[in-house]
Amino acid sequence: MGFRSPVYLAGAFLLLAIGFSIYFNVAVRVDASAAKFRFESLMSNGAEARAAKHGIRALTLLRKEGNTLEELAPFMLDVADAQTARRRYEHAASLYREALGTKSAKALTARERLGYEDKLARAALWSDDIETSVAIYASFLELAGDDAARGGGDDNAKAISALYAETVGSAADLFTAALNHAHPYQPTSGNRETQLAAANNMASLGAFFAMRDDGEYASAGLLSSAFFIRSKLQGIEHQDTVQLTLMLGPVYAKMGRLDDAEKLYLKAFHAQEQIKGANSPDLSLYIRLLSGIYEQQGRLTEAQALQEHMRNLFRDAFGAQRYAINRERDRREDMNRPVSQNFLLDAEYAPTDLISASEYSVPTAKSPNIDEMKLRLAADPDADPREANLPVRLAQLISLCRSESGERLSLRSGYRSYNTQHGLYQRIGSLGTVTPPGMSEHQTGLAADINVSGRFMRQSDRSYQCFEENAYRFGFILSYPPANDYLPGEDSYEPWHWRYVGVSTAQLYREAGPHHKPQEFLAALPCYQERAANGVFPNVGEEDICLSKKPTITALATENDAAQPGAELSVEDDKSARILNKLPAAQSPR
Repeated sequence: MGFRSPVYLAGAFLLLAIGFSIYFNVAVRVDASAAKFRFESLMSNGAEARAAKHGIRALTLLRKEGNTLEELAPFMLDVADAQTARRRYEHAASLYREALGTKSAKALTARERLGYEDKLARAALWSDDIETSVAIYASFLELAGDDAARGGGDDNAKAISALYAETVGSAADLFTAALNHAHPYQPTSGNRETQLAAANNMASLGAFFAMRDDGEYASAGLLSSAFFIRSKLQGIEHQDTVQLTLMLGPVYAKMGRLDDAEKLYLKAFHAQEQIKGANSPDLSLYIRLLSGIYEQQGRLTEAQALQEHMRNLFRDAFGAQRYAINRERDRREDMNRPVSQNFLLDAEYAPTDLISASEYSVPTAKSPNIDEMKLRLAADPDADPREANLPVRLAQLISLCRSESGERLSLRSGYRSYNTQHGLYQRIGSLGTVTPPGMSEHQTGLAADINVSGRFMRQSDRSYQCFEENAYRFGFILSYPPANDYLPGEDSYEPWHWRYVGVSTAQLYREAGPHHKPQEFLAALPCYQERAANGVFPNVGEEDICLSKKPTITALATENDAAQPGAELSVEDDKSARILNKLPAAQSPR
């Protein structure tokens, strides 16, 4: 009997274990509490994929027991996480969507909701629901506001707006994998309005990724898909479709897809030609872009022919003698002087003709009485100063682009003193949208940051296309184009920052200036003016003499200057830039 007792006990224990196992497995199939307990145990042990089936079973049983959707919403979010781990993305997306649509989801903090919506967007993307994913991430961009321009960043991690931008940025690889940049996505369902809404969201996201060093493939997939949808539904001649060529073309060029960029620019050129007329100088933007592609392809004869065509358009529109030689030698006070980390402004520099922009009907984003809402008058010396000046022309440009785009535009920032710039840079300079003091064009009173619907203008805004096409007519140029190195930081592209240089100079830059090199152009402006006044323009494929000769600016010497009267100051020489501004080396801000 004593020998058989351990065997007996072992057998009894085995029977009990088998019985408990049978009971447990039956319980988790028919008892909601048991199924939920099993789900939570597996989740806490990191076995999300195994937990998923128990979570689904628990939800089914809880619903049968009469639990409402509001009561189940928190649990549904956990089950959706498990379904994602199990790669049941479509079901996971359905659970996220259903739970986030309940009233109880309003109890989530902004960060918690952002996290779950990001999970929904990813699950939707993985299940080929592109429209839902791009709608969520595009809404994140709007919620990010100005931080969409800054791209988020650790220095601003506490701000929910920065977190929205960072979340979108982290999705670049997902869109690269989901969208084949060589074969645009084609929606198979949804009405016209739904598909156009998806195209708008893709355009916003594509423009955002285009500004990132690692985002060209995600950008190409999104923008090419948006272009396909708009072309099919609106036609190539529609301005929204043309707008996409201005965003997608540079991305294709960056990727080396020059043939595709050429096709885009040709379509845009012919579309605009039909709308604006074959003799409109507004075609100059598209001519410059197409000519640049031809030059990269080695098709110099065709590129030169386009340049000649553009000059004929300018001659007919603005007159044969449209340029004069500027023999003014001291450019420290000149509105055409360059301003960058190589051409610094003296801390004491301040314009003497500042006026309130609102007095000239410029819509302002802040109180019109503060200095930041002031601009230089910068009146033309040979015209009525009440009609031919900076604020009047900015008001006209904003009015035109507001009418064409339907967007709400306003002046976000005009003049900033050296001290104001210093304070801003100390506070938010690390975010990338404020330059160090001394190298900001805002100190000149000639720069205007433009708001669209209360945040920085973006490349995806309709008004940006209008500015690109028309700003030169009103004397403005884009100061910080893509891939510039004028300011500290990895990328100082600022689609919202427009600089007044005067109508004649802006026209010359469009017609003969080096593409996307405004600071180099301004530094060498006397050379370009002299050659243009004599009818000599740079030929495609040949060395640009104005740049190759190290364009110079002559500054008048003073008692404190280290230079002698008439000293030549090179645009590439940081020392000479300090001399231009009467700054010793130790004062040069970095």
